[in-house]
Amino acid sequence: MKHLLIVGRPRVGKTTLMKRLTDSLKGRTIDGFLTEEMREDDQRVGFWLSSLDGRQVLLAHRRMGLGPRVGAYHVNLSVLDQVAVPIVERAIQHAFVLFLDELGRMELMSPAFQSAAQRAFDQGPSVVATAGVQPHPWLDALKRRRDVELIPLTQANRGAVEEELAARLQALCAEDEAVRALQRHADQICELIVSGDVPLIDIEIKQAALRDAVVRAFPEKQALYQLLFDSRFRRLWQQFRHD
Repeated sequence: MKHLLIVGRPRVGKTTLMKRLTDSLKGRTIDGFLTEEMREDDQRVGFWLSSLDGRQVLLAHRRMGLGPRVGAYHVNLSVLDQVAVPIVERAIQHAFVLFLDELGRMELMSPAFQSAAQRAFDQGPSVVATAGVQPHPWLDALKRRRDVELIPLTQANRGAVEEELAARLQALCAEDEAVRALQRHADQICELIVSGDVPLIDIEIKQAALRDAVVRAFPEKQALYQLLFDSRFRRLWQQFRHD
């Protein structure tokens, strides 16, 4: 799957997960931003847009006074148009992975940002994004795309999801050709699962071949296949096959 969409309820840890994933890829060709809380006296009063190149600008605040209102916050649309959009456009041209935290009601208030995010999913690098569970027409369409893998995030599975995605993204960015070959093999299996018209036995044969290839390439890492691929295949089967 080309893109990952991490979906979870508020405060389940989506931004913390994205920060840890980006930290694990330092030195790699990645781009994007995080949406981080601004707190005063232990109360959330707004949100920062923190780009991976080190900038931090105020995206929304309870007392901003200007900009469209989302819940208790006023949104600074100029930050989305003048900071977030150029980040996405730059990533489309140069990045290997683009991190978008998050695709939510605040961010999607900007038509320019929504359009840029759409271009990234259509023609850009691999996108790793977060989103909430509330319905939204644009997000609902995104969740139905065949090149988007949905990653449900809960308090119970946070540790396992972090371990899996960190390993997968490090493999995706690896310069080792053996790792890249395994990724291509896995991507072919994902396409077969998503297509919906390939018998299960044929997919299982290809999965067994991939498992053997992983063991041959990395005999000292017995759990690598399960970590990198097994959860991914099972999740796609549930997402697209339902049988």
